[in-house]
Amino acid sequence: MQHARNATEALIKFIVDHNGSVDSDLRACLYELNAGNKLAAVEAAKRVKPHGMGGITDWWPQPIHEGESSKYNELILLALVNYWCAAMQSLSGS
Repeated sequence: MQHARNATEALIKFIVDHNGSVDSDLRACLYELNAGNKLAAVEAAKRVKPHGMGGITDWWPQPIHEGESSKYNELILLALVNYWCAAMQSLSGS
């Protein structure tokens, strides 16, 4: 479960650091992971839309650090979301 918690924390940190809006179900997922509630965390994760219109990746994180570019941040966001999806899928056993 630590793997899923780390992935969720990293994704939320990136979103917050880049002034994005964190999905309430993503926050709920982290809350349940921190509480050790695996089933509730998986259910919260299932309500999160990772891609597409209205999804986590439906915004353009602007550069905030030297060396970042819009393209770089887009790819980092996609990587974090895909990593989070894989971690949660692994946690759910699917």
